[in-house]
Amino acid sequence: RENGFLIRIKLDFAYKPEDWAFSPLAHKFREVLEGKLSRSSIPFKVKGTAFQKRVWDATCRIPFGGLMSYSEMASEVGCGSPRAVGQALKSNPLPIIIPCHRVVGKKGNLVGFSCGLEIKALLLQFEANKKFADRNNMYSFNNCGNSQHVR
Repeated sequence: RENGFLIRIKLDFAYKPEDWAFSPLAHKFREVLEGKLSRSSIPFKVKGTAFQKRVWDATCRIPFGGLMSYSEMASEVGCGSPRAVGQALKSNPLPIIIPCHRVVGKKGNLVGFSCGLEIKALLLQFEANKKFADRNNMYSFNNCGNSQHVR
């Protein structure tokens, strides 16, 4: 945090569930992921180039449970280079707030995520399962893996 603004998030498996799972910020992140809470409800600041900010803004428009390829994102932001998009997303200081996990390879394969592909897969699985549960009203998806928690 800087002057009350969130400036960076690090996601990894190094934290114990009791250190993270019940924190107020974790609850807000979950609600952002589920689409129940707007990103703007968490005060944050990002620093980046004009191009990075264009990519990050476009990434924020990918709906919950949605996916976009790096190539599609390059077209969306008026850039011919999926690699440049990948580099901009690699610099994303706020995964979840700027949901770069929703950007995937051309054939839907999981590539590139600053927090690791395992966490990217868990976030996408969480969104897919939550979307399925909401659509079918069959069950509530309550966590993002058995005993694995993200921070």
